[in-house]
Amino acid sequence: MSMWTAIALITMACIAGEAYRHHVRSKSQSGGRALDEVKERLDHLEAELRDRIETLERIVTDRREDLKRQFDYLDKAS
Repeated sequence: MSMWTAIALITMACIAGEAYRHHVRSKSQSGGRALDEVKERLDHLEAELRDRIETLERIVTDRREDLKRQFDYLDKAS
C-alpha cells in the first residue's frame, strides 16, 4: 500500500466517523425536542382540565336560581 492510498483511507475513515458522530448527536437532540413537545401538550391539557373543573365547581356550588338562569340562557343560545 502506498503512502497516498493510506492517506486517502485514513481521510475517508475520519469523514465516516464524523458523519456517524453527527448522526448520533442529532438523533439524541431530536428526542429532547419531542420531550419538550409532550411537556407543552401536557401543560395545555392540564390548564384545560383546570378550567373545566372550575366551571363544574362553580355550577355545583352556585345558588339554584342562578343555575336555572344559566341553563335557560344556554338553551336560548343554542
